[in-house]
Amino acid sequence: MSQTATAPRSAYGQAVYQGLEQLPSNERLSAEQLEVIYALAYAHVAQRQYAQALSYFAFLSQYGPTRKHYLAGLALCLQMVDRYEEAIRMYSLIGLLFPDAVDATLRIAECQLAMQDYEQGRKSLELVVQYAREQGGHAEIAARAQALLALVAKEAPAT
Repeated sequence: MSQTATAPRSAYGQAVYQGLEQLPSNERLSAEQLEVIYALAYAHVAQRQYAQALSYFAFLSQYGPTRKHYLAGLALCLQMVDRYEEAIRMYSLIGLLFPDAVDATLRIAECQLAMQDYEQGRKSLELVVQYAREQGGHAEIAARAQALLALVAKEAPAT
């Protein structure tokens, strides 16, 4: 995964990115050291041991705060241990730092649906579909968003 955004960041997103890059913790460990810890975290996720992986990803996100795969791992673990509001905040940070991360918006929608916030979940899914249509290259994510929209329409019709 690329560590830089291909879509331009907003001025605010760029300021946040630069601020995170300048944190002292960002330079305490080498990229190689962080990747060893990431391998441990990833192994837990691969075994669906999200609670165990959570502490590793929290650590990694502190010491590599602009590395997308660390933030995504933390957000996923939070989501999988039913800490949806925290997961939404992390996925939102990913979207701010990496504007082309349409998968983060899809994950936000999943969290919103899990919290039974069908209206916001529907809006997030519609954003995913719209972005995929406008930008292209996200057919799999768009298909998942469409399927979730259809499911939500059956389970919780719009009011």
